[in-house]
Amino acid sequence: MRRIQEAIGACRDEIKGAAILWVVFFHAQLGLGGLLYDVQKIGYGGVDMFLFLSGFGLYHSLSRDADAGRYLLRRARRLLPAYLPFCVVWLCVMLPLYGLGTVQSVRVAAGNLLMLGFFASTPAMINWYVSALALTLLAAPLVYGLMARSAQPRRCAVLVAAACFAGGLCFIGTEAYMAVSRLPVFVLGMAAAVPAREEGAGGRCARTGGAYALALAGGACGLAVLYGCFARFPETLDFYGMYWHPFVLIAPALCAGLGWLFSRAGRASAALAPLRALGRASFEIFLFNAWVEVLGKRFGLAQGPVSWLLWSLGSVLAGLAYHAVVEWRVKRAARGGSGRS
Repeated sequence: MRRIQEAIGACRDEIKGAAILWVVFFHAQLGLGGLLYDVQKIGYGGVDMFLFLSGFGLYHSLSRDADAGRYLLRRARRLLPAYLPFCVVWLCVMLPLYGLGTVQSVRVAAGNLLMLGFFASTPAMINWYVSALALTLLAAPLVYGLMARSAQPRRCAVLVAAACFAGGLCFIGTEAYMAVSRLPVFVLGMAAAVPAREEGAGGRCARTGGAYALALAGGACGLAVLYGCFARFPETLDFYGMYWHPFVLIAPALCAGLGWLFSRAGRASAALAPLRALGRASFEIFLFNAWVEVLGKRFGLAQGPVSWLLWSLGSVLAGLAYHAVVEWRVKRAARGGSGRS
C-alpha cells in the first residue's frame, strides 16, 4: 500500500490532469463511435477521480493540522479566489433570465455563492460538482476525527463510506442524490492515504505488492458492473445512481494505475509537464468547461463536432490562463500581507 500511496502522492497533479481531460472529453459532443464513444460516455468518472484525490490530499492536510477552523480557512483561501469572480460573472449572465429582485433570482444567487444550492434544487447552478465539492470539504474534518479516534483508521473510513452510501439512498429520486452519493469515493480517498504504521496489525497486509492487484481487480469489477448496467438497465441508470456508483471501485483503480505509470515515467519527464499544468488548473478548467456545456447545450452556441472541439479547447486554455491570473493575485496578496506584518 505504501508504494501506491507514494505514487499517487507524487503524481496527484498528473492524475488530475488526465481526469480533467476525460471530463472535457465527456462534455464535448463529437459524434464519435466505437471504443472512443465507450470511453467518452463514462468520462464523468473523472469527477470521481477528483473526489478520491481530494480525500487523499485532505487526509494529509488534516493530519498536519486538524483544527477545523484553520482547515476551512485554508480551503477557502484555495478555492474562493478562483470561484467567486467566476461565480459573479456567471450570475450576471443568469440572473436576468429569472428576473432581477425576484425570489427565484435570490435563490440562484445564494445557491451559487454558497456553493450548496444543488441540494435545494436551485436552478442555474454552475455545476452539481461545485456542491459535491463543498459537501466533501465540510465532511472531511468530521471523517478525519472519527479516523483519528480509531485504532484502525482505514477500516473506520471504509465503514464510514458504507454508512454514507446507505444514508445517500434516502436521496434516491432527487437531484441531490448525484452529489450526496459521491461521498463514499471521497472517504475512500482518505482511507487510501492512511500510512501503514497507523493501521496497526492490518498494515502488514497493506504493505504487500498485492495492493495494486487488489485495486485493479476492484476496478475491473466496477467496470464490468457499469457496462452490464448500460447494456441491461439503461433506463434506470440515472435514477438509481448506477452511472456513478461503480466508480467507487473504478476511480481508486484508475488513480493507482495512473500513479504507477506516471511514477515510472518520472516527474521531470517533459511528456508529463502538460498534464501537471492541467492538473494544477483543473478546478478553473472545470468551471470554464461547465460554462461551455451550458452555452453549447442550452443556448446552442456549439454546433457540430468541430465547433464543440474548438469550444472545449477554448475552455482548457481559458482555465489555464485564469489559473495563472488567480495564482499571481494570491501570491501578490500574500507578499503584501507579509510586508504589512
